[in-house]
Amino acid sequence: MTNDLNNSANSPDQRTPADAAAEGQDALEAQFKASLPQAPYYSAGRHWNDYAPAYRFGRDSRQRHAGSRFDEVERQLEKEWKGARDTSRLGWIEARGAVEDAWSMSPDGSDVDVGLDSPGPKVG
Repeated sequence: MTNDLNNSANSPDQRTPADAAAEGQDALEAQFKASLPQAPYYSAGRHWNDYAPAYRFGRDSRQRHAGSRFDEVERQLEKEWKGARDTSRLGWIEARGAVEDAWSMSPDGSDVDVGLDSPGPKVG
């Protein structure tokens, strides 16, 4: 009799980087794809494949710039977008809103108040 708890194939440590990337993409898709056509930054004629790299870039950029607010690093993100856009047809102007939306999401997919992420006094 095999005990599934001891089966190394079920271990979370056996996840590959590709598995983690797929899970991250699935989470972004679940969070943003259905509501994309209603997003204020959505451009008619664009598709999920245009916006997905922007959402990924926003999520990943927030991790790279932990402790910073979006507006503090926006100029740098604009410069980095051209190299990060993958197959997206979006220029920075179109991608910016999706990048900021993903930046504003916590790792668990809930909205966060990005103004409270940075050090400093909390103003009521």
